[in-house]
Amino acid sequence: MSAKTLSLHHAVKAAIVLGFAMLIVYLVKSDNLTLYIAPRMAGYVKWSAVGLYAVGIYELYLAVSTRWGRVSACDCDHPPSRSALKNTTVYGLFVLPLLLGFLLPNTTLGSSMAAKKGMNLNASASIRKEPAAPAPSPASNAAAQSSDRAGSASPSGGSPGNAGGAGSSAAPTGSATASDDSKLNELFKADKFTQAYADYGKKLYAMPTIDVQESWYLETLNTVDLYIDNFVGHRMDMSGFVYRQDGMKDNQFVVGRFAISCCSADAAPYGVLVEYDRAKSWANDTWVRVSGTLQKTTYDGDEVMMLKVDKVTKLETPKDKQYVYPNPDFGL
Repeated sequence: MSAKTLSLHHAVKAAIVLGFAMLIVYLVKSDNLTLYIAPRMAGYVKWSAVGLYAVGIYELYLAVSTRWGRVSACDCDHPPSRSALKNTTVYGLFVLPLLLGFLLPNTTLGSSMAAKKGMNLNASASIRKEPAAPAPSPASNAAAQSSDRAGSASPSGGSPGNAGGAGSSAAPTGSATASDDSKLNELFKADKFTQAYADYGKKLYAMPTIDVQESWYLETLNTVDLYIDNFVGHRMDMSGFVYRQDGMKDNQFVVGRFAISCCSADAAPYGVLVEYDRAKSWANDTWVRVSGTLQKTTYDGDEVMMLKVDKVTKLETPKDKQYVYPNPDFGL
């Protein structure tokens, strides 16, 4: 391969690598980087731009040096293919997404993508739960009852309810706080997989109004959905975009958000079904804040939580808080 052709290949590689570095800088400068990746990944992506710039400059050096014959072949490199079709295909795989990144508008995910992915109205469906213990056999039940009867007799001659004899006093009833804790523990039963949600549920249960904040969006919806029987009748406020799908009534829509773990490729829509008398007056993708009372209903064969809304407020489309992310502090 001639020095001129090899130099051209190095120049193309330099243009592609520097193009991706410039795209990252452009997204950072325009505050659009979080439309594509989670904030916790932003630092890594920004540093990758530095590495891409270094690689691009090195490729430019090779392009110039090869063109003027200053780089001697060592028979240890991997020269490009001599096929124009193969080279065009390989470089096109990088050039096409680069052009799309610069040419297409930076927009948020909304109803159209939610319709393709499917809105998740059962937020807690993915939470793993400990399998229920098998029911004891009749024989084991009989043995347990026999053991209980044998152990209930008082060695001092007292009654079965007072093993300490006639002189024993009754146990204290405990403080009001202990009683409240016992009630909450009964309401929010948990296993090793749901303990964090039970603990968070106790905090939500004590609130006069559950305010679904962006930083705790997934955790709040998961908890309320997991223990929905405890929250029926409670007030809840939340915000998101309006979404509708086939089969919904005229007075129904979903207030939803896209949750992202790493990048927009793994985005999944989560939301709450709401009922509102003037629901038809709110168009899809309108950002709203709704307030209402939690209830249960059946939708598409599944039992889901539903917000009976009495107030809807229109919001401006948020610039930097369109998406929600798993909270790393949950359960700590």
